[in-house]
Amino acid sequence: MIEAIEEKLKENIKCIHLDIIDESPNHGGYNGAVSHLKIIIVSDEFTNQSLINRHKLVYKAMGDFVAKIHAISIVSKTSNQWEDSSEYPNSPECAK
Repeated sequence: MIEAIEEKLKENIKCIHLDIIDESPNHGGYNGAVSHLKIIIVSDEFTNQSLINRHKLVYKAMGDFVAKIHAISIVSKTSNQWEDSSEYPNSPECAK
């Protein structure tokens, strides 16, 4: 599923950098299914876009996959922001 999401994002957003991390095993009740994702995406399409609008672009680009994932964490940066810092926050610990 992750590969298909990656394809979908690349089809719909001009990505400079894209990393999709499956965080599902870090959560209680993990059964092998993809349920928690962190998406790190860098695109100049995010220039002059608010954080909420950047996330809307990502959700729209993912299409039907959004409904299949329990939790999606998105780090969305422009190329300038990425050059300034490629760091992003760790996901919080899950209450197992």
